Amino acid sequence: MIRRQVAEEFWLIAQIDHAHLAGKLARHFGNTLFQVPQPFEQVVTAVAEHDAGWPLHDDSPTLNAKGLPLDVFETPWQIGLPVWSASADRAERNGPMTGLLVSLHSLALSVFAASSNVSMQHEQFDLSQQQAQFEFNKFQHREIERQERLRQKLGMRLDRPLKYGLADEGADEAEDRLRFNFRLLQAMDLCSLAICCTKPPADHTFDVHQKIGAPAIHMELRREGNDLLVEPWPFDVESITVQFPYRAIAARQYEVGEFRRELARAEVRGLAVQVRPEPDH
Repeated sequence: MIRRQVAEEFWLIAQIDHAHLAGKLARHFGNTLFQVPQPFEQVVTAVAEHDAGWPLHDDSPTLNAKGLPLDVFETPWQIGLPVWSASADRAERNGPMTGLLVSLHSLALSVFAASSNVSMQHEQFDLSQQQAQFEFNKFQHREIERQERLRQKLGMRLDRPLKYGLADEGADEAEDRLRFNFRLLQAMDLCSLAICCTKPPADHTFDVHQKIGAPAIHMELRREGNDLLVEPWPFDVESITVQFPYRAIAARQYEVGEFRRELARAEVRGLAVQVRPEPDH
């Protein structure tokens, strides 16, 4: 769940709705500068379903240590690992490429969460506890096994060294296509987060490729009001209008039962935003 503060309200956005917004953007990815992803439907579905396991939490949401609705960037491993596994499980039903991409995303999130070199590190991911280490290792081992199985279904080689599920750039066309598709998923995820969060979590994407096998670049992200400006522009239309649903509750501390009751009776609202290129580009 995303907790966005607007004046005296918390706007609460389910992770699955954030993911579906990312999928709407991915459906427009590709123009004279950026290659269209292939296989198109499986890639777009992977983007739209990359958080498909989050209803495990968001259907019965929790609070953080301060009594505020738990934001996705405050996720403890006890919640994160099961929802990441469930996301890959559910995505796999849509085909091997979809499942492989979401598994790569889940694995990358676990690496990110365990890293001491990221600005969004939280004490919940302190792996000095033996139980946390065991569960993390078990999760990552399962995802690596899943990726091997899905790679085999896709006819991809299994004898190359991989780093977080990806081969070195230039290994072969299939590996470069997988990298292209995965970086696209990460970019659309971050674009959607930049739209939904109180403030964009970053001012540019991670590595993204304009063409399969091309050098990586970053797309710059900037919010202007509620709208998102992107440069360079990767989409096939001049601008994209998207809408996401949210529920608004008072911005204050809660007890968990009270919070869930307030959320259940809050009306569903929708916010329409425009995604567009930076002016003069």
